[in-house]
Amino acid sequence: MSQCGPRHGKPPRTTGAPSRAITRLRDRVSQLEQARAELQAAKTALQESEERYALAMRGPNEGLWDWNPVTKELYLSARLLTILGFGSDNVRTTSNEWLEIVHPEDRGRYQSDLVRHLKGLDEHFECEYRVRDQAGTYRWMQARGLAVRGANGVATRMVGSIGDITERKQRESILRASEARFRSLVEAAASVIVVIDGAGLLREFNREAERVFNVRRDVVVDQPWNNVLTMTGGNFGALLATVRCGHSVREQELTTAEGTVLSWNLALLDDGAGIIGVAQDVTRRHWAEKSLGYVNESLERRVAERTRELDRAREEAEQASKAKSDFVANMSHELRTPLNAIIGFSDVMRLGVMGPLDNSHYTDYVEAIWDSGTHLLSLINDILDMAKIEAGEFALRREPVNPVTILHSACRLVRDKARAHEVTMKLAVHDDIGTVELDPLRFRQIILNLTSNALKFTPAGGEVEVVLRRDEDFLHLSIADSGIGMTPDEIARAMRPFVQVDSSLARRFQGTGLGLPLTQKFVDMHGGTLSIESCPGTGTKVTVMLPAADSSIVAR
Repeated sequence: MSQCGPRHGKPPRTTGAPSRAITRLRDRVSQLEQARAELQAAKTALQESEERYALAMRGPNEGLWDWNPVTKELYLSARLLTILGFGSDNVRTTSNEWLEIVHPEDRGRYQSDLVRHLKGLDEHFECEYRVRDQAGTYRWMQARGLAVRGANGVATRMVGSIGDITERKQRESILRASEARFRSLVEAAASVIVVIDGAGLLREFNREAERVFNVRRDVVVDQPWNNVLTMTGGNFGALLATVRCGHSVREQELTTAEGTVLSWNLALLDDGAGIIGVAQDVTRRHWAEKSLGYVNESLERRVAERTRELDRAREEAEQASKAKSDFVANMSHELRTPLNAIIGFSDVMRLGVMGPLDNSHYTDYVEAIWDSGTHLLSLINDILDMAKIEAGEFALRREPVNPVTILHSACRLVRDKARAHEVTMKLAVHDDIGTVELDPLRFRQIILNLTSNALKFTPAGGEVEVVLRRDEDFLHLSIADSGIGMTPDEIARAMRPFVQVDSSLARRFQGTGLGLPLTQKFVDMHGGTLSIESCPGTGTKVTVMLPAADSSIVAR
């Protein structure tokens, strides 16, 4: 049997070619695995980059677009479609279709800006325009883009982003409306309004400021304030420094070069970037205050002069009054002395103390002398009493008295007069009058004055009634007559000293017109009241009320 192969046990000899092929194969596999790892890493990095870019674009609410100016093909990102409400998938469309949803009023400007960038006139494309969303509402968008150009400079591709700026535009619109209202208010204000920035430049200058400083706004805006706001009477720069330190300035008056007086109020703006100044033109008020001051000074001088004149007149009047009182007192004393002698001697002759007079005519003469002297003495006593009261030298002498006794005594003195006038006189005294603290002489004079007046003005056949009563607090004296009566005006005249009611009946008896005024004075000094009720042709009733405190009460 033949054998195939060597006869001994050694392996067969081989060449090196297969070994090298295997090595190369292994290296290739290693390279492929490395390339696969690098590709996977690149994919991962690309995915992370895309995620980061998408997240970055989602933050400002922007989407991406990619446009081929040659083919007009337009790529819109999912984010952009979401913003417009068209869904979230990427879409390829054309620029013509995109132009259809651009607001008609914005298309011309949008195309013009795009063409300028494509021609290289603008380095970047940027435009704000309105786009109709899925709901049919136009939204404001801000588009930015950059063209990729070939070697010949022609744009072959253009990419960019679009962001929704509708809310910003709305805020801007509101701000513009607010600024317009503010501008209207500033321009219509009757006050000077200026704004000075941190650099000392004028940023606001309204119409009233133009009028006051006689310069146009467009000339002074952006100019240093001290070139325009030249004023005297204070340091405007110091006021600005005060405001910059956080303090407000109120009603500081300064005068412009033209003589206008301004009252300034200064404060920092809310953002602290400048100072607003508001000034009122107070020139008229300023001059009015000065004029008023001059008038007041003149008036004060005139008042002082008139006061001095009045003081002199008062002193002269007081001196004249004192001289009158002294004269009346002296003359009354001088007249009463001879009158007392006349009355005394005529009384002796009338009563026949030294024997009868032989001739009856002498008796009538003596009666006339006695009546006239007695009447004249009464008048002098009234004048003297009034003079003492006016001079403040008259004083009551109160003492416990019985008013009834004084009343009867006084009525006895006037009964003869009543009979002579043919007037009936009635007297009514209530019980339990008691004792009253009075000046007996002045109370007697009150009764005599009132009853004499009643008889004087009551014609023959008339009646006079005198009533005296007392209640718990007051002593009441009333004298009523059926005489001629008086009107309210005549009552007022009768209460004035030296004035008599003008009546033919009243002129039957001469007098000084002091009866009622003196009676009023005596009643007032007693702390009482006097009232008169009268009617022409009917009569008059005079009521006197005096405090009825008895002597024991007064003593305490």
